[in-house]
Amino acid sequence: MYASSARTDRRSRTLAWLSPARHMSRISPATRVDIALLVCALFLQRFSLAFRNSLMSLDIVPATLILVHQFASGRLLIQYDRLLWFLALCLATSTSLLLNFKSAMLPSYSEFVVIYSLFTLIRPSSEDRYKETLRGFQFLVALLSFLAVAQFVSQFAVDGRKIIGFFGIIPDFLFASFDTNRVNTIIPIYEGSPLIKSNGIFLTEPSTMSQIAALGILVEILEFRRLRYLLLLASGLLLSYSGTGLMIVLLFLPLASLGRKAGLPALLVVIFAFALLMTGIIDPSVFLSRTGEFENTQASGFQRFISPFWLAADEFHNGSLRGLLLGDGSGTTDAFVATHPWYAGSSGTWIKLFHEYGLIGAFIFMLFFISCFRRTICPRLLVAAIVFYFVALGGLLLSTPFLIMMVVLCTLNRSEPQHAHFSGRSALGAPPLTG
Repeated sequence: MYASSARTDRRSRTLAWLSPARHMSRISPATRVDIALLVCALFLQRFSLAFRNSLMSLDIVPATLILVHQFASGRLLIQYDRLLWFLALCLATSTSLLLNFKSAMLPSYSEFVVIYSLFTLIRPSSEDRYKETLRGFQFLVALLSFLAVAQFVSQFAVDGRKIIGFFGIIPDFLFASFDTNRVNTIIPIYEGSPLIKSNGIFLTEPSTMSQIAALGILVEILEFRRLRYLLLLASGLLLSYSGTGLMIVLLFLPLASLGRKAGLPALLVVIFAFALLMTGIIDPSVFLSRTGEFENTQASGFQRFISPFWLAADEFHNGSLRGLLLGDGSGTTDAFVATHPWYAGSSGTWIKLFHEYGLIGAFIFMLFFISCFRRTICPRLLVAAIVFYFVALGGLLLSTPFLIMMVVLCTLNRSEPQHAHFSGRSALGAPPLTG
């Protein structure tokens, strides 16, 4: 009887530990807000609405409402130095808008102001609570990686294009970004192949799947070192058949492995990826064939990493002094790139910032960004990877999914001083500004 009772007690404890209610009860309200924001960024980014010639991504709507509600209820504060630099940035961008005013610039200008105003918000937090947010991020990225694996395998039985289209369940008008060629969601693993690269179904492009999985691998090695997560994330990265995520891994994984406990997990990831490539489960020729893209002026590698420098050189050579200092106005980069049809130009992050807001605006933006990363709880190596992702891997200046993710991981949660205790809204209401 005693042994049976003991087994029953152990079984009940196990079931209680596995129950969703128990897990949710251990998650703080602040972490639930962070996870909700990450869900918006990662699972709504493919859906958008068209307004004439402009698009509004659906992820920014609920994310902005969540953050505004949190601020209005006293759970978020505004940092003084961030606010001052943001006001200076608004002055620079408004000056550029007024000097080059066209009504077509207003959507891009408004989106810029709304998105980067969210970077001024902070929540005093602790390292333990921030790790809860990282665990939530890892779960979401692992879920996307699982979907990427299932998506690729299911193509041997089902048309992969129907999978990406949700089999017609989602209305077509929500895929306006794909219909207008703003994103490249469907990419065969090589020309003429019936198989397409995995994007985790919900992400805009396979390269996005690759980049998100690479960040997940970096977080896992730095903080948690769970083998099942590392293998799943590595599978999602490789099945995206994109080189941008591999670039993040090659640059930052060696640095992450320098930690005493991180070396073995990093080595296991490398061995696992090498085994998939050598056994042919993952076709290595797809990756090797892209090494010449930096020389091909119509290829993605050239477009991402070389063409912005060509565009900048043309801007310095042919641009006016006023344009160089104050920019040509919001939303003008695409038209500028279109004037160079002889090579695949890119409206990358830094060239877009420089062209639209000039040297003065770009300099103020850089100082604003530095102020936003002060006293962040985010691991420094992860901050470096995210900044590299932002600057070098694509046109992310107004990419709301990435910027929402950056807010959650890097700028929203600020280390709380030892002598301060943040307990939500006081009886008189939390102060909207903090020093």
